[in-house]
Amino acid sequence: MFIPTKSAGLLTRKIDGSHYVVNCFYPDSLRVLTPLQYTIVSAIDGVSNAACLAKRFNVDELLLRSFLTSLADNELITFDRRYSLPARPERLRSLNFWIHTTNKCNLSCSYCYISTLQSTGGMQTDVQEQLLKKLVDTAKQRGIEKVNLRLAGGEPLIHFRSWRDFIGDAMSTLRVVQCELNVSFLTNLTVLNDEIISFATENNIGFGVSLDGLNQYHDQTRTFASGEGAFARTERNLLRLVANKIQVSVSTVITNENLPGLPDLTRFLVDLDIPFRFSIVKGQSIDAELLEHGLNESFTIMEDAIRRGWKFSRRHQFCDLKPTELGFQTCASGYSGGAIYVDGNLKYCHVHFGDESRKSLSIFDEELDLVDMIEEVSHGEDIRSEDCKRCKYRSICTSGCPVYRVNGKDPQCSIYHKFIPRIYDLLAMERLKVLRDCRIM
Repeated sequence: MFIPTKSAGLLTRKIDGSHYVVNCFYPDSLRVLTPLQYTIVSAIDGVSNAACLAKRFNVDELLLRSFLTSLADNELITFDRRYSLPARPERLRSLNFWIHTTNKCNLSCSYCYISTLQSTGGMQTDVQEQLLKKLVDTAKQRGIEKVNLRLAGGEPLIHFRSWRDFIGDAMSTLRVVQCELNVSFLTNLTVLNDEIISFATENNIGFGVSLDGLNQYHDQTRTFASGEGAFARTERNLLRLVANKIQVSVSTVITNENLPGLPDLTRFLVDLDIPFRFSIVKGQSIDAELLEHGLNESFTIMEDAIRRGWKFSRRHQFCDLKPTELGFQTCASGYSGGAIYVDGNLKYCHVHFGDESRKSLSIFDEELDLVDMIEEVSHGEDIRSEDCKRCKYRSICTSGCPVYRVNGKDPQCSIYHKFIPRIYDLLAMERLKVLRDCRIM
């Protein structure tokens, strides 16, 4: 009978005089509609078949069927009332680890959550060697195609040379077992020199930079032991990375203290044209009204930039939201990744370092490979509220980080419900601009 039915995850909205539709359960499904297409989609009621719709809107039935079939390709509609949801892949292809390279840091940040900071130095050579052995053995046994390492701390660039040698050895050794290694430093970026820049360029090393805001908004929380603020040096080094075309992204944790500076930071990052992520502080209260106002102002700045050709889809992420690729869980922890401490102990998440009540396993255990260890320390990602299980946006926010959920859901649930449609609006604006530019050409 060829009767179309809308997805339960369907979101249809108007933007810039046009309409778009997206399936919140299916990746990369956003589609801009013509006025007639929007009218037809609006009329789909799960009862009228293609012939009936074609007659109602005076369109060729074969053309209408073709249009409906194209919608079904992304499960915007179906003809059998069956829809898919993001699911855990049957085969593991990559491993993702947060590596705690050192407890040493050259800053004294007011909100640092690392309980073991300054207690010991960096990861020793024997631990690095065992880590590489474990990576190679696991990649070989499991057919792993890619390993992603985020080198954090403390401040990892303090010990750059020891990791320079490790990275070189790891890339060549993993290559032998047909496994690619990707490495990034998670850094305050107060340490940077020509040697680091040259190595990063040659080996495609990325940098994730923590930036709380511009000038005083960064300096009020990130200072050297002397009390001097870190912004001037971080900004200078960030511009050096950009000038050298090195992969770099910025991460900002939004708090009550830096919220007033969020719009100016947004303009700065948009102008730099580098990826950036805004996250909402965890474990602390935040003024909901001020947060919503600051986010609205920042997204308006991004909206204006989209009209000038800025690629929102490639440049901004809000919290752990996954509006295009969607997900079956919030991050890699407990599935394809975890966090490895300076002594070689593996935990579910880096926020658990120093917490002896949290289960950990050692990479020196020869009986388990890294995948076995990840599963052993799994946190319970599936513990979610009934609201989350029914929510249209459940594949976008995945209930947030399981470490910080309250009664099975992300504490910022209400903010997400307000801003997920706004994010889709911006994605649609970007798509619409491309379409309009093509017509002009």
